[in-house]
Amino acid sequence: MNRLVVLPYENLGSPEDEYFADGITDEITARLASISQLEVIGRSSATQYKKTDKNPRQIGEELGVTYILSGTVRWQPQSGGASKVRVTPSLVRVSDATQIWANPYEEAIAEVFQVQSDIALRVAEALNVALLEPERKPMEAKLTNNPDAYDCYLRGMHYFNRGGNNRDNLTLSIEMLEKAVQLDP
Repeated sequence: MNRLVVLPYENLGSPEDEYFADGITDEITARLASISQLEVIGRSSATQYKKTDKNPRQIGEELGVTYILSGTVRWQPQSGGASKVRVTPSLVRVSDATQIWANPYEEAIAEVFQVQSDIALRVAEALNVALLEPERKPMEAKLTNNPDAYDCYLRGMHYFNRGGNNRDNLTLSIEMLEKAVQLDP
């Protein structure tokens, strides 16, 4: 069985957009983890490699994975216009550090769910993993049609993941998640 880790995607936008790159990473990880023929390392183990200088072999040995999916995210919020997101994933075989798949995506923010789904599907194809029909449905799910609600959701999860024991982070997390639900129940 293929073992894979999704490393935290690098934010190429402003530092305030770090939450967005983290959210993209989490969503792609969740979609890949729903594939029965893949073993995907959990978020808590993968986040230790954020901004690491370790090479693929070192990471592969430490986590016992055969593949690493990493990438970059640049979000270009635009007032009054359609915001754009650019996601550039790269799938690397650990044994020889060979990139076996990569594809840049540049889409309107409203299409971010399609981008996440497509990345997961292309990774499965690159690893010769056949998807069962029940696995395809969640892979293609669009969580909301409201980009503002999605943004609030990502911010809420970012605050939650930043410090579950920190009262301020939990308060901000709850506020953002409640706002997301208000925007799209």
